[in-house]
Amino acid sequence: MTRHFAARLNDLVARVVPRLTFDEPLESEFRSWHAEHARARVRNAMWLAMGNMLVVMLAGGPFREMRSAIFGPENQTIVDVLRFGFIVPSCLAMLVVSYTPLYRKWFGITAQIVAPVHALSFVVMDILMHPRGYSLSSWMPLVVLAPYFLFGMLHAQAVRTSLLVVLAYALGGELAGVSGPQRVFDMFVVAFACAIGGAVHFAFQRGVRRNYLAKQVLSESANRDSLTGIHNRRMFDDHMQRLWQQALRERVPLALLLVDLDHFKAFNDRRGHQAGDACLAKVASVLPVAARRPFDLAARYGGEEFAVLLYDARRDRVEEMCRQLHATLQKAALEHPASPVSQYVTFSIGAACVEPNLGRHPEGFIQLADEALYAAKERGRNRTVIMDREYETLTTGAFRIPRARGEAA
Repeated sequence: MTRHFAARLNDLVARVVPRLTFDEPLESEFRSWHAEHARARVRNAMWLAMGNMLVVMLAGGPFREMRSAIFGPENQTIVDVLRFGFIVPSCLAMLVVSYTPLYRKWFGITAQIVAPVHALSFVVMDILMHPRGYSLSSWMPLVVLAPYFLFGMLHAQAVRTSLLVVLAYALGGELAGVSGPQRVFDMFVVAFACAIGGAVHFAFQRGVRRNYLAKQVLSESANRDSLTGIHNRRMFDDHMQRLWQQALRERVPLALLLVDLDHFKAFNDRRGHQAGDACLAKVASVLPVAARRPFDLAARYGGEEFAVLLYDARRDRVEEMCRQLHATLQKAALEHPASPVSQYVTFSIGAACVEPNLGRHPEGFIQLADEALYAAKERGRNRTVIMDREYETLTTGAFRIPRARGEAA
């Protein structure tokens, strides 16, 4: 009975407040895209709103006289604590995060802390003003709307923050003994601002999500390899350029795995090209095991060669991923009657681990993985070779081990 009631309650809540979420991993991908997409807008809005606020809170002259008249000399200590202990540090924290590599990981959390801190500070100031006949009632609707449109929050985050502001405003007034018809009207305006802001933000976020989903569907159809079903070379090249720039900004390492089937020409000669196509598709189905995170990518690089691009991946993770890939292919037990290495299909992996810097380019990154792949084949195939320190001495376009492109087959 209890479970049935809980289920009905959840259904009712879902109808009244619909959730805006995708299934994983699409939701994580959307959140990463949304954060980066909103970055410039959020940054500009913060400069405008916080700049005006800081002038009012910190400027001298008539602003100092205004603060003294509004709060009174007896409350200056409390006002100074709010200004210099909460509002100014939180404003600086928001700006620092939005302009540094901390943005991707910490901006959402920072916004959900800073917005309530600002709101509670304004509630306290509003309470301090009332004995002198002043109020922040005209400002509070903007404070309630800020989580929806200023901080770049997702819908659920914005609703929670805005409701917290309304609750703090109501409880603060009640505890401070602020009452009367004007206070009731002010509460109504603040609650209405929360509701109308939530409705507008919901419609906006739903539209953003629909457009994102439509673009993803189109992108997926254009960037998928028709034979194997994983991403194609075009997608790999585009993703490499984007990820290189992002890793450069955030100062995190990238890893590239070039995976090449061993003696695949002999497989085609013995089993035929249709069997070869089926083999490629089965091998391709193994690769997404290593590319599960939002920015990771598995793609067909060309012919019987595949690529796995990993974001924020250090050598120990790459070693683990390569071991897992070899083990997964071994479990698949795809027979290879013409291989001198094994009775089953195997592959060699050349991996490169680098941290992008301004003096290097993605081409050198790919070349390093290519040389590691060649080294793996030279050492007997069906193995992994990882290169990282070699990147410092690499000259792009000049292979240390000369070879023709087809020799890796």
